Amino acid sequence: NHYKDNSVSITKEKMHYYFITGYVFDVGSNLKIKPSVLMKAAEGAPLQGDASLNFLIYDKLTLGAAYRWDSAWSAMAGFQISNSLFIGYAYDMETTDLKNYNDGSHEIFLRWELFNNSKMLTPRFF
Repeated sequence: NHYKDNSVSITKEKMHYYFITGYVFDVGSNLKIKPSVLMKAAEGAPLQGDASLNFLIYDKLTLGAAYRWDSAWSAMAGFQISNSLFIGYAYDMETTDLKNYNDGSHEIFLRWELFNNSKMLTPRFF
């Protein structure tokens, strides 16, 4: 047993790199489509890539789905409660052999923008 033997473990922090890109397409007066791609790299780990597609309806309701290459898929829904408060739900399911050991994960998330600047020229959607 690792703990009974009083062995020493040494861990090193690894540098992580993230690259994200996306665009918001105005499809109509009440619909925006937001595709995005996220690439993640860490020293000693394989490259990971995510692709997602979100729909923003009436600037209030967000529905979307994502796929993590050879790893998982997810779906999400969210609602803009006020100018500074957004709440949402997401479900994530493994596509690897880990799916035999869990039923996916459920997440409830809350985004609260403390300094809401209405004059912002390039709002951050990603």
